[in-house]
Amino acid sequence: MNNKFQAKKAVLYARVSSDRQEREGFSIPAQQKLIREYAAKRDIKIVAEFVEAETAKRAGRKQFKEMVQFLKKNKSVNAILVEKTDRLYRNLKDYVLLDEIEGLEVHFCKNGDVLSEKSSSQDKFMHGIRVLMAKNYIDNLSEEIKKGLKEKAEQGFCPTKAPIGYLNITKKDGRRIIVPDSETAPFIKRAYELYATGLMSYSKIAKQLTSEGFLPKGRNCTKRIIELILHNPFYIGTFEYNGKRYENAAHEPIISPELFNAVQNVLNAQFIARPQINDFLFLGLFKCLSCGCSITGEIKKNKYIYYHCTGRKGGTCKKFWIREEKIETAVLELLDHLKLSDEEIEFTKTAFVEMLKLQKEYTDESAEALEKKIKTLRSRLNNLYIDKIDGIISQEFYSEKKNLWQSELDSTLIKYEKTTTFSRTFMDNVSDLLELCKNAKSLYLNADIQKKRQLLKLLCQNFFIKDGTVVLEAFPPYDIIIKREKLKNLETAGVEPASKKDKNKSLRVYSLFAQLNREMKNLII
Repeated sequence: MNNKFQAKKAVLYARVSSDRQEREGFSIPAQQKLIREYAAKRDIKIVAEFVEAETAKRAGRKQFKEMVQFLKKNKSVNAILVEKTDRLYRNLKDYVLLDEIEGLEVHFCKNGDVLSEKSSSQDKFMHGIRVLMAKNYIDNLSEEIKKGLKEKAEQGFCPTKAPIGYLNITKKDGRRIIVPDSETAPFIKRAYELYATGLMSYSKIAKQLTSEGFLPKGRNCTKRIIELILHNPFYIGTFEYNGKRYENAAHEPIISPELFNAVQNVLNAQFIARPQINDFLFLGLFKCLSCGCSITGEIKKNKYIYYHCTGRKGGTCKKFWIREEKIETAVLELLDHLKLSDEEIEFTKTAFVEMLKLQKEYTDESAEALEKKIKTLRSRLNNLYIDKIDGIISQEFYSEKKNLWQSELDSTLIKYEKTTTFSRTFMDNVSDLLELCKNAKSLYLNADIQKKRQLLKLLCQNFFIKDGTVVLEAFPPYDIIIKREKLKNLETAGVEPASKKDKNKSLRVYSLFAQLNREMKNLII
């Protein structure tokens, strides 16, 4: 990646996203030290520092947003200094947000790379790949948390915040449970009883309960609050999590199933079906580039589908009409340019396999340590049960230790599964990415409307129409592949290049994929 830079003033950005990262050497002070030493050697002045410590309890990146605003306001500060790719980006939107800042340089201090507007398309392609891999790392962390939450749900404990009428509390032993709120629970039951009569609306019940003292978050009860309460099965001792209903939950019910069903019967009797809206292929995807309004569709002469700007924001754009076939032609043209040869795909896969070999030693050590911990915890639980049977320990002591060690064992098993399956999952994701570059057009042509939309949302970050012209902007690294394909005609695999110039183009492409082994290593180490 290009190491020539013009920056004299820069901001420092450091981030950790979990306690585990702190323990494994990604600490904020360690990142700051590396970045400051980098700046001192290159005579770059750090004018502001933005430090972020995310946790599962507290998501969001306030400092990242403040840094972006700072850079937009201070044009003389034209660089970000950060340790490496996955410290800066969590998703593709972060990449796009920074890419919009004119003249910005991003210095990855651990390996000395610099990305700027002057970077070559090859450098930008490699950077796009690293952003995707950083996202893959974040997704894996998220998946681990989701598995833990799913296990909690399977045990009957709702892993999310309880609705109004309940309280989330933490017991002395550290366990988190949900209990009825003595102040608000009676109003929940009262709402159900009033609505079950079939004589009161949401608004009337909200007004009635407010007069009786029901003030959610210190404010008057609203129609929307009543609607949410009356549709929530949580109040009968069940809960829904991740699309699955869990019966016989650990929390105490506030109302009976009979009362809940009576209310649902009243709700169903008052439901009025709405007419179906035409399911146009590109509805909800495109916006007008001139005024920012949504693009809507209409059927003309009972068979032709046209799209046009809604004009709801009062813009001055022309009232254009564009046939669906014209939009699809632009989509198919983009998909035509999104392609890699079989040789390039195999070459890239080999590079990733080599990269994963570098990680194998660390993975093996981690798996061995986790296996040892699993064996220890299982032995503890077994001995604990024997001590209880023999009357050596009390039931209370047994329950306390069992819950503690079982919870630790569950989380360790999840970590072990993630560690031992990471390489396979990682390569599956890489294969999916590369196969998409090979078969995108075929997948699109053979998909139904919903899957076509999903594919386009995966590939493109922006969909615009301006005065009847279609503008599609792909996510990186897809955009680099598309631009490369538009600019040069690559030789067919196994065919001698027609000229020295063509041969040099081909060599540059193969060189690009050969860098993957070296570049991807920075995301793991």
